[in-house]
Amino acid sequence: MAYHIYFRILGYVVTMALHIGNIVVMAQPRAKHIPIDPRVKVYAELQARFFTCWTFFLQIVFAFSGLVCDILILKNSGNENYKLPKYLRGFRNTMFAAILWPCTWLVSTFFWSLYLYDRSLIYPTFVDTFLTSTSNHIMHTAIVPIVLWEVVFQPRYVPKSHSRYLLHLVFHLALYFSVFMYTYFERSIWIYPIFEKLYGTSYFYIVILSLLLLCIGFYYAQWYLTVKIWGRLEKEKNKIKIH
Repeated sequence: MAYHIYFRILGYVVTMALHIGNIVVMAQPRAKHIPIDPRVKVYAELQARFFTCWTFFLQIVFAFSGLVCDILILKNSGNENYKLPKYLRGFRNTMFAAILWPCTWLVSTFFWSLYLYDRSLIYPTFVDTFLTSTSNHIMHTAIVPIVLWEVVFQPRYVPKSHSRYLLHLVFHLALYFSVFMYTYFERSIWIYPIFEKLYGTSYFYIVILSLLLLCIGFYYAQWYLTVKIWGRLEKEKNKIKIH
């Protein structure tokens, strides 16, 4: 399984290059002769408050931490007793399992489901003057193979208890929800247009609860996939060293 580390490193480098490159492209100033739609200006100002942006930023952070871990493993490959620093390993594993995997799937499924049904509910046409189709796919499509790549090439055990991971996930979602609601109360703007239609009705709470349950469902789905790929490690954990 030694070759897996090189595939992981490739994945981390591609992830950082893809997202950082996309950030640079999105930050490019518009041509002066093109009028700026006021809605685009507001959208740009609120970019950091989009759950999508939170997710791809965390993919960058995770890729960097994963790269550091694998470089340390290679650097100390001659030492059979070497173990990654406890907190570094814990940070990497917790970020991926508790936050990155479920949130990535939530972003992609929620976005594309609404986009295909009625894009005005999630991605109004005026955004096309600000974001290219390529940038859109990097943020909402490419994020999925990135997390799949990690599951395929990172040996893992299913945890005995999921409570710690679930607490991290719920805290992350609660933190975002507070930013989401604060934006509305501060600016009277819904980051995602669908909630403008739902707010004030019972459907608003139903959708919020459904998204929470969906995210938790995605969390558990990763372990089903992990067992399919790495289940044999449960029987060989005394023979195989997992960092």
